[in-house]
Amino acid sequence: MKKYIIIAIAIGLIVMMWPVLTKVHYEKLPRIFSTSRIWTHVGISLFINWIIGPFVMLSLAWATLPDLPGYRAGVILVGLARCIAMVMIWNDLARGDSEYGAILVVINAILQIVLFSPLAVLFLNIIGNGQTAVHVAYSNVAISVLIVGEH
Repeated sequence: MKKYIIIAIAIGLIVMMWPVLTKVHYEKLPRIFSTSRIWTHVGISLFINWIIGPFVMLSLAWATLPDLPGYRAGVILVGLARCIAMVMIWNDLARGDSEYGAILVVINAILQIVLFSPLAVLFLNIIGNGQTAVHVAYSNVAISVLIVGEH
């Protein structure tokens, strides 16, 4: 049953993203990578997404759920998961630059795969100091990320 849910989610994401991804002029990407502006945008995105965002959610989880460690762990994990598929949708709605959006999505998708597992272990096992209801093993989180992928 889980396999069918994952397939349905994948199909839904493709249907949602297809119109937006067809607006990207992929031939412009090499030229964009040669500008310093893209690296400024990437740096800001990485700082907000991978440093500020997780710590904000960690703070909110501890501030609002001090006596509910299971829920707190869930909020922390949600805070680590970047919903990068929506970046292209919101970028399109805001009439942003499709090429910049595509670059940020690709970089954050790769980082999601690489960073989610170590950050989950860091935030739940180390920073949480074992005070969350969930203790995660790096291997279990990594396998889950590889099987389910980005949402």
